[in-house]
Amino acid sequence: MDKIGSTERKYLLAVYLTLNEMGWTRLKKISTFLNVKMPSAKQFLEKLTEQGLIYYEHRGGISLTQEGKKLAVLENARFNAVKMFFCEILQLNEKESDEAAWNVYFNLSDKIVNKFSDFARFLVEEEGKAVVEKFRTFLSQPRKKTAPCPISSTYEILEKSAEKSEAEKSEKEE
Repeated sequence: MDKIGSTERKYLLAVYLTLNEMGWTRLKKISTFLNVKMPSAKQFLEKLTEQGLIYYEHRGGISLTQEGKKLAVLENARFNAVKMFFCEILQLNEKESDEAAWNVYFNLSDKIVNKFSDFARFLVEEEGKAVVEKFRTFLSQPRKKTAPCPISSTYEILEKSAEKSEAEKSEKEE
């Protein structure tokens, strides 16, 4: 099987996550889950069918092939490792964690996602628990005014410099 792209992986995971107890889902359920129009979803589901990852017939149920199920289970495990970072470590709620994980997982390269997943797993395992606890304590404490962000400081300096140049230019014209 050829390597599938991030959009196909997204649709494969959506199929997996929307399967009912009997092991099938519907086009409308997937398009709603991904917040896309049904023709767009249909197009990618047809690609997954061509790649032998799902069974899909027009107006019929959608289910995973053996190969599709193996790949979807792997995708789900990797996705959940990223989601765990947002939920367990950053203490975001379920909805925020899902949204953040979805954006990170499907918009970064496999290499970065793998490193991100490894780091998340490290933090929740025994060696990383102390770091997570320190971070949670940090989050719960009142914040002191910290030094300004170097990026915003640079921006402010550039902005003031531009204003000064404009003022000097105006003075010369008078």
